[in-house]
Amino acid sequence: MTMPSLPDGEQDAHRLDGQLLSDLWIFRAAARFGSITAAAPRLGVTQSAVSQRILRLEARLGTPLFVRHRSRITLTDAGKSLFGAITQVASLLNDGLSRINRQQHKAIVVSCVPSVATEWLVPHLDDFYHAHPGIEVFVRSEMAPSTAERMEDDGIDLVLDYEPLQSAGLHVLGSIQELVFPVCSPHYRDMLDGSEDSAFPLMLLHDDAPWWGSPSGYEWDTWRQRAASDWPARPAGSRHFNLAQLAYHAAMCDQGVAIGRSVTVNRLLTRGELVSALDLKPVPGSTYRMLTNRPGTARSPVQLFAKWWQEAMAETQAQTLSILGADVAALD
Repeated sequence: MTMPSLPDGEQDAHRLDGQLLSDLWIFRAAARFGSITAAAPRLGVTQSAVSQRILRLEARLGTPLFVRHRSRITLTDAGKSLFGAITQVASLLNDGLSRINRQQHKAIVVSCVPSVATEWLVPHLDDFYHAHPGIEVFVRSEMAPSTAERMEDDGIDLVLDYEPLQSAGLHVLGSIQELVFPVCSPHYRDMLDGSEDSAFPLMLLHDDAPWWGSPSGYEWDTWRQRAASDWPARPAGSRHFNLAQLAYHAAMCDQGVAIGRSVTVNRLLTRGELVSALDLKPVPGSTYRMLTNRPGTARSPVQLFAKWWQEAMAETQAQTLSILGADVAALD
């Protein structure tokens, strides 16, 4: 027995097929960014292609999905309903694909800011592999917002965040309060010790991007406030960088004083390339957090990595405090 066919133009109009799924994915990107122009480069297609696919989807469904404004688009009621549905579908698909990948390869993708990736995570990875030889780690060094949407889109399992406030919508698997203090080269410290503050042309070195969207000068301002110090009272000037490694390298080249983080300057202190610029205890800075949108079980690769990270980074921080001669209890 055969089913009666629908009239031409109505058949399969609302039934999933390859074309509809593709158009829905493009619609979702445009809805998320609120702009066809912004969605196009993320999809790897032209603005015209995005517009044409959305128009085709609207024609197929027989209803407008967006209200077009001069520089942006907003969802209609039908668009809002469809966007909610396709977002749920995308989340379920990504969850299933990620689960399959982890089951087959026990591989995790970890994203973190460049300073942590370069100065701490990569140098310590062998310790993790020795403890968990069956798990593979892909490290992504990048400055990007910590959001569930980015993790979902880019296939990221863990984000090692460094910010004062916790990102919304993500699970925190561990956290460590960073400690900060001024650092410089040994030669620069000798020059500081042998000069009057008012006479020495001290240069402040700034990392203007300790995390995504951080305000310029945040770390120096935070250190001064929490250390209750106005040192240096009259700096000769400032030099600005977008990576902590650049500020540290400038400090190693006798160009000034940077704000060091106990974790990321540990190797430089150990090798004697940097020293504390002042005989003051470190003060609390921002916080490291290990974030995920899918925490898994206690024995999952994600949880095992987070547990290893918490213990290993705390040990690094304790080593730095020992080098500085700082009393940990006095910092509480």
